[in-house]
Amino acid sequence: MNEIIMTSLDEKIYHEKLDSGLNVYIYKSTGFSRKGAYFFTKYGSSTNDFKPINEDKMVSFPKGIAHFLEHKLFESEDNEKVFDKFKKYGANVNAYTSHFVTNYYFSTNDNFFECLSTLIDFVWNPYFTDENVEKEKGIINQEINMTNDDVERFMFEEMFSLTLVNNPNKYRTIGDKKNVSKITKEDLYRCYNTFYHPSNMFLVVYGDIDVKKTFDLIKEKQKQKLFPLSYDVKIKKTNEPHKVSLEYKNIKRNVTTPKISICYKIIVPELDGEEKFKMKLFINLLMDMKFGNATSFEKDLVKDKVTKTGVLYSDSYFDNVILLFFQADVINKDEFINRINKRLTENSFDKSIFELNKKAFLTSVIRCFDNPVSIANRIESNIINYGKVINNVYDIYKNYRFDEFINEFAKLNFDNKSILYVTNKEE
Repeated sequence: MNEIIMTSLDEKIYHEKLDSGLNVYIYKSTGFSRKGAYFFTKYGSSTNDFKPINEDKMVSFPKGIAHFLEHKLFESEDNEKVFDKFKKYGANVNAYTSHFVTNYYFSTNDNFFECLSTLIDFVWNPYFTDENVEKEKGIINQEINMTNDDVERFMFEEMFSLTLVNNPNKYRTIGDKKNVSKITKEDLYRCYNTFYHPSNMFLVVYGDIDVKKTFDLIKEKQKQKLFPLSYDVKIKKTNEPHKVSLEYKNIKRNVTTPKISICYKIIVPELDGEEKFKMKLFINLLMDMKFGNATSFEKDLVKDKVTKTGVLYSDSYFDNVILLFFQADVINKDEFINRINKRLTENSFDKSIFELNKKAFLTSVIRCFDNPVSIANRIESNIINYGKVINNVYDIYKNYRFDEFINEFAKLNFDNKSILYVTNKEE
């Protein structure tokens, strides 16, 4: 066991890589009653084309299979529902699949070690049958219908499809009915055996717990299961062009006020580790300085009757792609597009606003340690996005300079964007 010291913060995270290849991280948070764990694999909806373990050829699996697999792991051979197992311990359990990861997690005040043991057991003991796979297809299809009816969620996911050309993040996490219908028990086992190997998985534990006892339990659970040798998975690589897939799309939905989404696509050099973390810091600063609460931009949109309630903005950064999202209930579509474009692209920054946002970021880093769940989330995010726990976050934020920010902005190309317009009827 070693300690990852969070510099300038007087905090530490315990880490050990077990013989099986599993990386375990523990954040001991003294005085907090809530405890929990994240058990995740670096396998999400964007990984569909790869060489399965012990196979020689690249295989294209149905879109949405990672999410389908997440659902099926809650099926147990003893017919006792996983949710019921945790309920009897007074705990909550759930899971999610993103483009990059599948995460199984629980939280509880009591019976922590029983819950941790149960979490490890059900994630590492899949039970797929032809019957339960077919049954799940109907459940997934209902979920697809529900997500299609959620206009905001549909728009956000559709923007990935409109902007990306080759990158597999263009596909919806849940998949579609055509792909879901193709999934078989054999497909699930091939994906599971490839990506649910300890060397591709991470266990993040948090709470006021006995660190040694927790590591001992996890190691004991490891001894109860035999794993094949670690396997370097070959995943299909893609090249993403600067141009978007489709510049404009108008769709009809049951909306009272027209909605619009704009997504800018920016190709940058591929980075990793701390350099990638600094790029993410730049993106966050850029969006907050341009559109955050410290500006009058949103209020002006409402006042000038451009939008009904302001604007939502977010970003996504993966591989060598940056996506900048803007969404609103829009009154004047063309004016909204013009104002977003003008605000985003103008090379005009106030150093005092930059320093103000930096202080806000530094405060958020400190406050994060007041919430153990936030730390667990950050550990997971660091591993997935940067390949390691970034232990000098505070110092990176503190030392980030205004001239660095300005130089980074000068490199960006805002020429490529997609627009999705949602109305009740064709314009």
